[in-house]
Amino acid sequence: MSKFLLLMIFLFGLIFSQDNINKIKSNNNPSSKEYIKLLEKSLKLLKTNYVDSINESEVIISGIKGLMKELDPYTKLLMSDSKASYDHLRKGKYGGIGIQIGMRRDTLTVLSTFENSPAYSEGIQIGDNILMIDSTYTKNLTLKESSNLIKGELDSIVTLSIYRSVTKERLKFDLKRSNIPLKNVPYWGVDDNGVGYIRINRFSKNSDKDFKQGLEELSKNGLKSLIIDLRGNSGGLLSTAINILDNLTNRGDDLLSQKGKTSRSNREWKSRRNPILSPEIPLIILINKRSASASEIVAGTIQDLDRGIVLGEKSFGKGLVQHMYDLNDSTTLKVTTAKFYLPSGRLIQKQDYLDNGFLTDGLDKIDSTFTTKNGREVKGGGGIIPDVKTSKNKYSPFVNALYKEKVFLTFATDFIPRNPDLKEKLANNLVLPNQVFNEFKKFLIDYDLKYKIVGEVEFEKMKNNLLKESISINKYSRLITSNPDYNMIRDIENYFKKIKQIQIDLSDNKRDIKNGLLREFCRLLFDEKKRIAASLKNDVEYNKAVEILNEKNEYYKLLGY
Repeated sequence: MSKFLLLMIFLFGLIFSQDNINKIKSNNNPSSKEYIKLLEKSLKLLKTNYVDSINESEVIISGIKGLMKELDPYTKLLMSDSKASYDHLRKGKYGGIGIQIGMRRDTLTVLSTFENSPAYSEGIQIGDNILMIDSTYTKNLTLKESSNLIKGELDSIVTLSIYRSVTKERLKFDLKRSNIPLKNVPYWGVDDNGVGYIRINRFSKNSDKDFKQGLEELSKNGLKSLIIDLRGNSGGLLSTAINILDNLTNRGDDLLSQKGKTSRSNREWKSRRNPILSPEIPLIILINKRSASASEIVAGTIQDLDRGIVLGEKSFGKGLVQHMYDLNDSTTLKVTTAKFYLPSGRLIQKQDYLDNGFLTDGLDKIDSTFTTKNGREVKGGGGIIPDVKTSKNKYSPFVNALYKEKVFLTFATDFIPRNPDLKEKLANNLVLPNQVFNEFKKFLIDYDLKYKIVGEVEFEKMKNNLLKESISINKYSRLITSNPDYNMIRDIENYFKKIKQIQIDLSDNKRDIKNGLLREFCRLLFDEKKRIAASLKNDVEYNKAVEILNEKNEYYKLLGY
């Protein structure tokens, strides 16, 4: 960054800092015109006299972004890519070719294709390595950079150069970008006991319609209770969240309110219609620490109205209202204009960003207490605290390393093309054949997996301290062959090696590895519905929710009945 750019950011920050804003208020200054004049004069002087040439547009954009830093983290300038991402959310479609991509040992790889998409129709296959996108080599690109190159203007052409390892072919595909609908309600189903499940990944334009369709289908198939999964759902469109709440709550129920600086920022939402889901059907909402914004509105409203219980981890705590102001075709200003309040009166927003004097009103305090419709106590302080707290299964260091290095993906993309009958075997019962697990064990023999087991890090620190105390490596070598204490160190090293050799056969690891392989194969071979169905088999939070719904006394006790 140039010295001039740093100077301009400093100047903007100085002029529009919170302290100066407060001074303007305390001095009863009717406006900040004098500061604007000072800014214009400074910019003019710098442009005329600064020793190097300057990029005015870059400076001004940096200045605007500098202004945003004085506010909350959600007020920001969206340009090109970030604006396009919001448009995709709002419109529910984008110009793409219908593939999911990922990195497999530093190689850009096709993980799946969407049915009836350009990539699917032209014959792109799982495991294909993408070497070039148009004239750009992918070797040094990030996943995001590659994705941005693949997406583009509707009906335009993108050329992918592919290496197919199974047939050792180099292929080239000219693909016409088309509208790819975003499916953010990817799965719903009901088990033999009538426990229904709906996953909502994001509150985009069509999510409420898909949710309603899923709810209606489940109702026709013996639905007796329902789980709505909002884990990992970072939010989206408020209107979609309200429409979904309309299907779950009684007509006239208070759903949400927002309060802002101007009267037009103040608004209240009530349920506008009779629910599709009968009030007699028990309901559980699953959340975690990545559930935010619109997810917290749905979960918090259901909790405050005692329409259902919330299970999982405390949510993220984002409850500020943003309004989008389009400045031009490629630039949008996203501005926080109000705060959301749940029916009990509590604020969703966590306190981290409420200490600037503008966004706090006392309802954010951690020790503040509110009551639900039935009189249950719920805490303020931001985020939604679940009625039933759970913790996820903790994987061993070995299994964690398999996930971190994407070993399941690497194995699956190599195994699938060589075993075309696997899809048929998995289609009905979603049980991983023993043959696949045994092949994976062989695969790991030559795979140099880097990880540390419990105690190994501490041992290496101790060994390194001994090395430092030795006069030289040679001295250490002589000691280790003659001193019983040093022989013990060698024995410990051998112990860790042996423990690592049996990791794959430990019962917990074996179970987790089979689950990881099954999910990966289902993701690659089937649509997202199959992958989700497979993942639920050993999902701690889902299974706890099912347990509560099958034991009605516990459910109603949690609701305060």
